[in-house]
Amino acid sequence: MATAEQPGHPIDQANGATRRTGDLDPRVRVILNPNAGTKAGIPVNVRDPEALVRSLMAEFDLGDDLIVSQSEEEAIVATRDAVRAGYGTVAAAGGDGTIGGIARELLHTPTALGILPLGSVMNIARMLDLPRDLPAAARAIAAARSSNSVRVIDVGDANGTVFFEAGSVGMNAVVFREANRFGDGDWRGLFSAIWVAFRYRPARMTIRLDDRTVSSRALMVAVANGPYTGIGFTVAPGANLEDGLFDVRLFRRFSRWELFRHFRGIAFGGREYTPKIETHRSRTVHVTTASPLPARADAHDLGHTPVTYTVIPGALRIVSPSPPPGHEPVDKQPEVTSSP
Repeated sequence: MATAEQPGHPIDQANGATRRTGDLDPRVRVILNPNAGTKAGIPVNVRDPEALVRSLMAEFDLGDDLIVSQSEEEAIVATRDAVRAGYGTVAAAGGDGTIGGIARELLHTPTALGILPLGSVMNIARMLDLPRDLPAAARAIAAARSSNSVRVIDVGDANGTVFFEAGSVGMNAVVFREANRFGDGDWRGLFSAIWVAFRYRPARMTIRLDDRTVSSRALMVAVANGPYTGIGFTVAPGANLEDGLFDVRLFRRFSRWELFRHFRGIAFGGREYTPKIETHRSRTVHVTTASPLPARADAHDLGHTPVTYTVIPGALRIVSPSPPPGHEPVDKQPEVTSSP
């Protein structure tokens, strides 16, 4: 596994997950992004998130330390203050951007991240198999804290930028950029993503892995820490947040129609099997190209190749209840084989 046992925090590897048990400091700080759950200024999730979050904190005994953050900087300051004060949990109430910003401040600290979902996609909660319904998520945090259940996961680094979902080079970097515009409320982004996908041409890439070097003309490569990225695209169904390895997915030899069907099939958590995707696993992935290609990590624009992706094993603690024996996450359904 990606993490080593530490004194006072025994590891429970039941159900295939890395967990550490041990007393969590009882204090919880909730940091709320009041603008989460809106598209182009229109609420699409919760109309009064502050009131709802306060009521859930009271209902599930999560204290009353609620910080309503008006900016990313305020959220960072509030998170760092909680870490310095020794809080056991900082719960991020917002979308993936809010959660990612707070999570970066919790890396390599004893303070665990809780997730109160207010976004519309919620890739991070989805790939952790945490509830994407706000009351259920608050209940899950309370249950995990009562049993001192903490999950320890890997994160990625891309040229110095921390990411949680996946890196991308080539066509997917452009498609996900446009798809994120759709996720931000610009509905033209979805059509722009489709247009880019149809016009893009394969490019020569050299991908250096831990144990081999792969050279190919490819449309794109995904370097996945977890299964999902963008607007819920299932780029790597088998990616594991706790194994210390990326799933490296190389896309080539797609016709335009096959490509359209594939992206349609993997959007919003869907799964579409295709033998035209080559999968490798590696701790470090270095991508160079004959001519500069766009590169991304989650929603972060990295400019152009070359780019190096590196796993940071066991870097983040997550407050997460233990699943029951035999449990299968709701998103881990069998892959559907494409028809010829």
